[in-house]
Amino acid sequence: MNPTDLLIAPPNIPDPRFRDAVLMLTHHDDRGAHGLCVNKPLGHTLDDVLQHANLEHHGLPPVPIYWGGPVNNTSIWMLHSSDWVCSQTVMITSAWAMTSSEEMFHCLAANDMPRYFRLLMGYAAWAPDQLDQEIEGQGVWRQEQSWLTAQNLGPEWLFEQPVDELWSNVIT
Repeated sequence: MNPTDLLIAPPNIPDPRFRDAVLMLTHHDDRGAHGLCVNKPLGHTLDDVLQHANLEHHGLPPVPIYWGGPVNNTSIWMLHSSDWVCSQTVMITSAWAMTSSEEMFHCLAANDMPRYFRLLMGYAAWAPDQLDQEIEGQGVWRQEQSWLTAQNLGPEWLFEQPVDELWSNVIT
């Protein structure tokens, strides 16, 4: 598996939180893996989240928030195209980056943003070798319940897919 590969939940995935989920792998090595679910809108905007947290939120565009995964669901991540960076941006590949900092909110409020991006709360994480075992159907994982994988075709392709059709578009 490589960063930016897509993990697609099989139709019978045992964890209901990942039903019809598409995750983008952001990190994978011998220390574990990290990914962000890109197709599960939470029904809230960034303005809602910041208002609930009593944080300054004037001037932000109505950016929807997505469920990124079950780990640290109070963290907000921006998964985005590499045409924009701030001081806390981590480059994943030459086309992809991710950011999680207060600075990104100030940039968004000033309409300084990447061409393609998604804001996500939480993330998915795997211990060393866990994701590989899940994909290969090893250990407690059955092959028919294992993640499916696909090559990511880039920010334009991913973010221009209708969110409610993304899972079915990548599984077929």
